[in-house]
Amino acid sequence: MALSGETNKTTFTTVGGETSFVFQIPFFDATTVTATKYGDIKVTRERSGVVNLVLTPSTTPTTQTEFKLLATNGDPSQGGTVTLGAGATAGDKYVIERDVAYTQQYDLQDGATIDPTALNKAFDRVVAQNQQQNDLLTRTVEFPVTDDTSRTYTVGTETERANKALGFDASGNVTEIDLVSSGAVSGNTNAGISISNNIISAKVDGATTEFSGGNIAVKDSGITAAKLAADSVGQTQIADNAVGTSQVADSAITKAKIENVTNMRVLGNTSGSSTAPQEVSVLDEDNMVSDSATALATQQSIKAYVDTLATSAITTSGTQHSITLDNGLIVKFGTYTQTGGGTTTVTFATPFPTAIFCVIPQLEDSIQDSSMNFKIKSKSVSNFSTAIYAQSGGGTGHFIALGN
Repeated sequence: MALSGETNKTTFTTVGGETSFVFQIPFFDATTVTATKYGDIKVTRERSGVVNLVLTPSTTPTTQTEFKLLATNGDPSQGGTVTLGAGATAGDKYVIERDVAYTQQYDLQDGATIDPTALNKAFDRVVAQNQQQNDLLTRTVEFPVTDDTSRTYTVGTETERANKALGFDASGNVTEIDLVSSGAVSGNTNAGISISNNIISAKVDGATTEFSGGNIAVKDSGITAAKLAADSVGQTQIADNAVGTSQVADSAITKAKIENVTNMRVLGNTSGSSTAPQEVSVLDEDNMVSDSATALATQQSIKAYVDTLATSAITTSGTQHSITLDNGLIVKFGTYTQTGGGTTTVTFATPFPTAIFCVIPQLEDSIQDSSMNFKIKSKSVSNFSTAIYAQSGGGTGHFIALGN
């Protein structure tokens, strides 16, 4: 045969499940099985771009790492088929390579007849060997032909080059460079590799101060938001109590980031002492204040709140008014005449359909004093009763009632 091609290998990238690969590279031996080759053929697998494995030749392969060889039509000059012991994994790369021994197998004898077929085969093997060497040379470091012949590209002995990096000196000669194994490397504004006194070390950027004891010390403000991936910092990366008020900017925590609050509750404190915020009812009759000035302010605040939330018109009947909110809450408010020294019952112009939650009454009387006892005696969906004790004078009463 004549080797018209200039390559000694071919590559297959799998989609998954393949068990055989047909190639057309001529070769010579299809039968001899060694530790790494089946005849003249060697198969290498690459996985994920980093894992290289020379497959094991076998006449009866059973796994992905074993293969057998069969020449096309029994003639190695036509190429052949490599068969795996199990289906290939998608994305794996298989390189089928002709690897001819560097030997001369044709011995010419004085006076003997020259066999043209054997001679051609001997020449083909020489070409195949040259192609193998060329393939190796194309994957090695090659220096330009224009390099000065005085350049030195040799390295030291095993002892001299142990624990060193291969590099080049200021003249471009190959040399061995010591590696820093301990101590500190001072910061440098240029990232990369630094060589000082034939010692190789890392250059670090302005965010880093030094390497020490295997750790990197980072300058204050060295890590910015641009250096962190989204959601890369979570609870497991933050030590307990590491974030305090000094680490949180004013107004940085929005309302959306606090815990949800139960409907008709606000954050406050009714414990009687300083404590963490608690959920408190918007209107809590059990905790209403009795001081008249505070009660009046409370009524005014509630009215302002109602005016903000109300979406339906205010209905009026005499001195009483009523608003129904979108969430079903009904607010009634108005005035009435309070009887002095006794009980006064106020009947709602329209009863609450379901329930009454609370009533907040307030007496408008310029002569009232601290000895006056003014309170609610009863309440229902249709009315409420108030009473004044320890003072005979009555006056104008104001009220707000909540229900549904």
